Amino acid sequence: MQNETPAKPASFHLWLPALLILAGLILILAQFYGDYTLLVNGGKREARALAFTSGQLVRAAGYSLQSADEIFPSPRKINLTRRTVVLNQAREVTIHYGAEEKTIISAGALPANLLLEAGLPLFPEDLLLWDDRLLSPNEPLPLGEALQLEFVPAKRVDLQFETETLTIFTQQQTLGEALNEAGISLRTEDALSRPMDTVLSATNTISVRLAREISVQVGGQLTTGLSAAESVGEALRDLGLPLQNLDYAQPDESQPVPADGQIRIVRVSEEILLQTEETAYNNTYADDPNAELDTISVLVPGQIGLVVTRQRLLLEDGVEKVRQTDGPWKASDPEDGVLGRGTKVVVRTETVNGETIEYWRKVSVYATSYKPSSQGGGTGTASGIPLTKGIIAVTLDWYRGMKLQPVYVPGYGRGIIADTGGGIPGRYWIDLGFDDSNYESWHFWTTLYFLTPVPGYIPVVLP
Repeated sequence: MQNETPAKPASFHLWLPALLILAGLILILAQFYGDYTLLVNGGKREARALAFTSGQLVRAAGYSLQSADEIFPSPRKINLTRRTVVLNQAREVTIHYGAEEKTIISAGALPANLLLEAGLPLFPEDLLLWDDRLLSPNEPLPLGEALQLEFVPAKRVDLQFETETLTIFTQQQTLGEALNEAGISLRTEDALSRPMDTVLSATNTISVRLAREISVQVGGQLTTGLSAAESVGEALRDLGLPLQNLDYAQPDESQPVPADGQIRIVRVSEEILLQTEETAYNNTYADDPNAELDTISVLVPGQIGLVVTRQRLLLEDGVEKVRQTDGPWKASDPEDGVLGRGTKVVVRTETVNGETIEYWRKVSVYATSYKPSSQGGGTGTASGIPLTKGIIAVTLDWYRGMKLQPVYVPGYGRGIIADTGGGIPGRYWIDLGFDDSNYESWHFWTTLYFLTPVPGYIPVVLP
């Protein structure tokens, strides 16, 4: 009796096809999952994704596709073998030509192709510019960024000389630029029927008259140059030697240029020499209610007196020919002026040593200091207020008009004018009071602020 193979379970026959299909799907998915290289507008980027098409890969990398984008391989075709995908994104390309422009959306890189897309065929004589740089029709342009291109059709220029006509084609804007581009060595002295800065049109006809050599004697100097002018005056202007003021030429400027091209210029100049003697004026003073306190204004300007003598010299080529003296005569009498002493009080605020004060006058003064012991131990003052810190002494002239006025001294603080002292001749002076216990020695210049309220009497000029 032969042994029989055990029968497999019926469930195995059901699962086996499904397992085979699943394994096939896994193999297929493994074919499309992995590392890809994405070239976006020429830039390289690595990506790992599950992508059946290049379009799916691009989207998985975070890019959105436009209809004008260029992508290779095709964004809808299943990609079985290529691991590198190229994406050139469409961008706005504006082409300016003359006063017009055209804008297209394109991913193209070659200038000639972009022009064709815009309906502007490029011919050999035409130019295409990008950022003022000349482009070759087949020079690739940057991808993925907006472009501004300038299309310049060629212009025709016919140069008519005496015996021949020369035709050139150019993309330049002016006649001078076109001649320079064509390497035509016309000299600036040659006469053209139109100026060098003439803006060219599509077709242009220019007449050319060549210059001849001119020699000009000016004093002891000989100047030579080229000119196509017919008259002496025009030739001199061409050589940069125009007649000025009293100058004259031999032959006269209205005459034709001599056959030998020889011209002489006589430079004529006139000099006026003035000698003046001044007479001084005096100033008086008056109160000016419109000017700020402690300022000086000019109410009536003074004027010096002048006595003038004039000499007139006429020179030819630097040599004196005529001298004439006039005068002397009185040009003006002195007139006294009036200066205004400002009386207008202006209240201001200022932060000094961290303290904000309100004042109506400030004066530069020389400050000294004193204390009871320096006064024989007594604390008496002219005002009757005992001497302590905050008592400030001034000269008697100041004290009469400033008694008990509040003031401020930087580094000392607030105080009142309550005492008198001898002062220092020739200086505004104050003496800062202290107690013996807090005495500080002062011997330097500082600022004295007169604090608000503004007193009823204010001396316009400090004595």
